[in-house]
Amino acid sequence: VSFKEVQPTRPWFYNMTAAPPELLARKDVLFGGLLASAGAGAQFGGQVTDYEHGLSFVTVHGSGHMVPTFRPRAALTLLRHVVENSTFAPPVPSDAALAAMGGPEFDGFLDKWVAAAAGPDYVGKRGRRR
Repeated sequence: VSFKEVQPTRPWFYNMTAAPPELLARKDVLFGGLLASAGAGAQFGGQVTDYEHGLSFVTVHGSGHMVPTFRPRAALTLLRHVVENSTFAPPVPSDAALAAMGGPEFDGFLDKWVAAAAGPDYVGKRGRRR
């Protein structure tokens, strides 16, 4: 496609909320193997790369080609981002800017970035059910 990359590849997260007991009791054993009765908070969803013209390439970690079947919570977050036309993860500085950071500065940046990327602006409200 040769669109210019506007944000490099970076991780995105989803909120691993608890599944209702009624759903767990009636779901097929092959559907949503990661659905659980207890929530686990923000989890690694995959990678996202943003290109010009609003195009994003998104992967879903561990799903294969059947995302809703094997990663239903990640699929829900992915669809929410697509429908709402929202960003999957906060922007990151250029490679040169990251390389110029010293150890403590980089550690501080990374801690803040992960907290933002795993926060409600990107993964949704904790425990929210629709």
